[in-house]
Amino acid sequence: MKKSLLIIMTAALFVACQKEETFVSSTEESLIVTGNCNTETRTAFGTPSSTEIPYKWSGGDYIWLGNNKSSVIAEECTLAQFEFKGGTAIVGTGHIFYNMTGLAKSAKVLSSQSADGNLGNDGDFGYATLDEYNSFYLEHKTAYVWFDTKSNDANMPKLRSITLATEGVEIAGDRIYDFANGDWDNTITSGSSTITLNFEGGKQLQSANEGVMAAMVVLPAKVRGTKLTVTYTFEDESTFTEVKTPSKNFESGATQRISTTIALADLTKPEPYELRILTFEDQDVKFSPYTLDYAGVEITKWSELIDNPPYGGPLTYGDYTTTAYTWWDKGNTELCHTFPNNYAYCFWGGGHAISNYWGEGWSDEDRDKHIAKYYGEDYVAENAGNDQMLGWFNLQLMIPVEAYSGSNFAVHYGYKDHYSYIENLPEISFGDDVARVIDHMRVTNTNYTLNQLYNGVKSEAGNTFGGNWEGLTEDAWMKIVAYGFDDVEADAYAEPISEVEFYLVQGENVVTDWQKWDLSGLGAVKKVRFNFLYSDEMGGRYGFTIPGYFAYDDIAVRFEK
Repeated sequence: MKKSLLIIMTAALFVACQKEETFVSSTEESLIVTGNCNTETRTAFGTPSSTEIPYKWSGGDYIWLGNNKSSVIAEECTLAQFEFKGGTAIVGTGHIFYNMTGLAKSAKVLSSQSADGNLGNDGDFGYATLDEYNSFYLEHKTAYVWFDTKSNDANMPKLRSITLATEGVEIAGDRIYDFANGDWDNTITSGSSTITLNFEGGKQLQSANEGVMAAMVVLPAKVRGTKLTVTYTFEDESTFTEVKTPSKNFESGATQRISTTIALADLTKPEPYELRILTFEDQDVKFSPYTLDYAGVEITKWSELIDNPPYGGPLTYGDYTTTAYTWWDKGNTELCHTFPNNYAYCFWGGGHAISNYWGEGWSDEDRDKHIAKYYGEDYVAENAGNDQMLGWFNLQLMIPVEAYSGSNFAVHYGYKDHYSYIENLPEISFGDDVARVIDHMRVTNTNYTLNQLYNGVKSEAGNTFGGNWEGLTEDAWMKIVAYGFDDVEADAYAEPISEVEFYLVQGENVVTDWQKWDLSGLGAVKKVRFNFLYSDEMGGRYGFTIPGYFAYDDIAVRFEK
């Protein structure tokens, strides 16, 4: 938009003006500059047309003459007089700037703006030079987005904010206008790809276009063909989000209009809770340091709970007769776990061990390759042909993909069936004895389990241990079941108050990557136990044929707001 502005020296403070673009020093104590807006120039909204927003001068506006700042005007008007103090000391260059957020030549577009109708306070920027008649056209150098947001629902809550986000294109920040070249400098400092427009006290949406609802200042930016995400947030915390693909860039002086009609049914209601996530990552440690006495190890972060080697290590297979491997996400999800006592506190009796071991593939060849990685080539050579030494239990803490987030995850081992010697199933509980809803966790199979599922349980004695297992068929299934309890002290024979399940195997479909397991169906519980159930062909004379392992990561717990 190109707006006219006439500069006139008042008669009482008459000064001579040369035709070149300079001012002669005033002979008086002050210099008065009068701006004629032609009703369309500045920061107060006028009645919009179909393509642009007209403006007026707003109370509190000021301009720059070179690096000299004028006094502010008192009220909204179409004809404004700006006074520069110390007239005899002012030797202007003829360059006029409109900028209320920084120095004269630097536009500072804010990433948090106020929808009070005065764009100047948020980074609006204009520039002009005098012509031979001491008049000029004020050119807007920032760009603008006009929000024409409506609703036909009388019960629509008030709008609290509008957030505009680009795909990494900076639309806010400090940028210098190079008036010598008539263009912007290429450098943006304190840049942001997001701008939020705030409505103090909330804004009731109109049912029709009754005027300009709100506009925001943006830096000129190449956004054509990209995605602009617009999020409307209301006073009851509900939101409405839309994605726009602009057909043109944000250009100096130009306004892009975003028209939206929002129905009450379109709003996304906020959840009445926050989700806290247990990631098992060192940077997310909440617990205080503690000692695993039997191993003589102080635990200060999650990675110090990872055993080395993964089978037979000092943490999960140490002096396990009196004390146990344990962890507690204290101060975050409050979830905790201790190896159950099944004749001893040891991973062969079940538990949840922290791991970061992963490697693709689960064939015997893959196994030897992974063992060489973690145990060394000499170990493989020395134990060649020794199935017991090179069995997959050496890599029982390994999964076929990286952790769902970060590097670490947990591995569950343990099941209870008609033959199992296990009395106490592994469990997680809330260490502060408060019942909560566990929203979900991410789960996957381990390499050890996958090896047996695809290759069978091998035995030189006629595969008797493997029972009926002849490989995956359409009738095969294996699932993990979570049982919820409302008493953290519930013993091994207590009845659960709820249960949910997740299939790791359904016919020939086997989980080999991370899947989301919804645990919210358990309701508010104080602890959860896990077990395996399986189809008949997975059970042999000694019970469960397949190793009872699964891995989990990123457990989400609901905390009421």
